Parts: sequence; C-alpha cells; structure tokens
Amino acid sequence: MSTYPSIKNISLNSIRVTPHYNIHPFLDDSAPPALKQSFQELGILHPPIIQQVSNGTFDLICGRKRLHALKHQFNHTNVPCLIIPPDSDPYTFFLYILTDQQLQGALSPMEAAFFLKYCLEKIDEKEAINYFLPRLGFKPQSTILHQLISLSSLDENIQNQIHHGFISDKIAIELLDLPPEDRSSLSVLFELLQPGTGKQKRILTLSREIAQRSQHTITTLFEEQEFQYILAHTEMNAPQKVHSILELLQKKFYPQSSDAEQTFRDRARRLNLPQGYELTHSLNFEKDAVYLTVSFPDLGRFEKVWQEKKLFVE
Repeated sequence: MSTYPSIKNISLNSIRVTPHYNIHPFLDDSAPPALKQSFQELGILHPPIIQQVSNGTFDLICGRKRLHALKHQFNHTNVPCLIIPPDSDPYTFFLYILTDQQLQGALSPMEAAFFLKYCLEKIDEKEAINYFLPRLGFKPQSTILHQLISLSSLDENIQNQIHHGFISDKIAIELLDLPPEDRSSLSVLFELLQPGTGKQKRILTLSREIAQRSQHTITTLFEEQEFQYILAHTEMNAPQKVHSILELLQKKFYPQSSDAEQTFRDRARRLNLPQGYELTHSLNFEKDAVYLTVSFPDLGRFEKVWQEKKLFVE
C-alpha cells in the first residue's frame, strides 16, 4: 500500500463530512467571498484533504469551506482531492492538518486548542508538547498545552469571540474559573467595547473581587443602574465607556478611598492654589504623603524662578 499522498478526482457523494478533526467547529462551513471569487476565476488551487476509510468512501480531513462552496455554490459533482494513505502515522496525519491550515495564516488560540485536543487522541502528551507546540508558536510546556485545550470546553459564542480576537486567550483561561452566566456577561461586554488585554484583565479582576465581596454575581453587578447608564450613553465612544466602567469599578472596589478622594479635593480647593500648581496624593491613599506639582511654560521660566528661590516654602 502506498505511503505517499496522491491527488485524484473524487465524487463529492463519496466524501463524508464528519465533526472529526474540525479545528474550528465554532464556525459555519460557508465560504468567504474571496474563496468564491478564487473558484470562479482560477478553479481549485488548494485541494481538500481526505482519507480513505473503506472502498470508495473517504473522510474529509481539511477543506470544509472549499467542499461546501463547490457542492452548494458551484454545483460540482467531483473535486480534485489530496488523499492521505489510510495507514499514515499520527505525526504525519496531524502535520497534514496543521500545514494545510497554516497556509492560510497562523492558527487562532481556539484553532490551536482543538488541534491539540485531537492530537492527544492519537499521540503521547509529551511528544505532542515537544513536536507540535513549537510549530504553533508556543513554548513546549505541559501547562500551556492543557490551558489551550481547556478553551475547547467554553461556550461556542465565547470560542468565536476568542477566534476573532475580541477576547485574548489569557483572559479566556481566567473566564473558565467563573460561572457560565458571568463568563457570558463579560464576553458580551468585551465584544461590545473591545478593550485591550490589559483593560480586560482589570475589568475581570475588579468585577470578580467586588462580586465575591458582596456575595453577588458579576452579571448582577453589571445590571446595576450606574453601569447600564454608561453602556447606554449615546455620546460616549467605546474607549470612553471602558474608562468610565473602570473608574466606577475602582470606586466600588475602594469605597473608603472614594470618600477620602472627595475630602482631599475639598481641602485642596480651599487652599486656592495659584494657577499652575497641582496637589496630588498617592495611589488609593496608600501613603499619607502629598505631592505639589508646579507647571512652567518653558525651561527658561523655571530657571528664572529657581534662581530667585521662589520655590522654597518655609
């Protein structure tokens, strides 16, 4: 039996489309416009990959969108396919899948999660770590392998958001520790406002701590009128809403510092500092020290004042 792949024209009716080895089950099979245009102008440049399972029957390994377009948009009855020998070793088999997908670009964290999940069905974990994680752009570490695979247990909507970059893989791993309802609430918020990873982390951390402290859920927290007012505000753009939400979360997380902030502002206002003078405090009043900042229009003006010793205060 041949151990090399071959390209043959195969009847579409003899190709079974199964969920096996589909590394993006969270996406539908419809072809994007660019793929349809390519078929119209040039035909099939990148054949689907199949593997024979019995006489005259094949399983689709890669190329669901290609096969779907040819069958439903172009009404083809036959398609040239790359046929993997049925006795291919697991490494070669998965290398076909990975190489086929990487021709279209780097795998998303979700695609990597499903790919690695399928690898562990046929390949020893240690060998999968050393052989495939580096090819996916990750360090060969067991923790990374299992963190990525754990993403496959998330709700399909969240998987889609991770795939399209609305939620980073690092934040998604933390979402796994939350109840499903809270995961959903945060994922909807992240997709709506699209904050960066750092701000996603801050929103997640603060809301989780506030919810635990108040013995409520994150979902209940964001249903409060103050948050709903920000989200429904028609004159604020997404970055402004993110900033306002973080400010509100900060106040709820440090209620004492919020009171102290108001007292500090009142006392500073009564000082009637000259224009260009600003009094500030340490972050969250962690220290008692205060800081006086004096602004100058340019270095020359500062030098003149400094030489006159006008900055010294008894």
